[in-house]
Amino acid sequence: MDIDDDQLWTGVAGLAAMGAGLAAKPMVEWLWRRLNRGDPVGEPASRDVRWRDALLWAVVTGATVGVMRLVAQRGAAAAWARTRGDYPAALTGRR
Repeated sequence: MDIDDDQLWTGVAGLAAMGAGLAAKPMVEWLWRRLNRGDPVGEPASRDVRWRDALLWAVVTGATVGVMRLVAQRGAAAAWARTRGDYPAALTGRR
């Protein structure tokens, strides 16, 4: 079974996003310590966590994961362009 460029790019982009997601946890914990000067929230839905801390945790986590995913996928697209001569068709609007 042959894999076309669209399928290959989907796999590459997915792996980049997964890697970013895995790398995000230590970054979120580091940011939390810098912003909040305390240990990271263990389980934000716990009744022992204040609403303020739970909401801040969600904002910091969402923003960090989103930025890291974007950086990883743009890096993967740039590497694709270097090896293939152009960006993936899915990112250029061409099919």
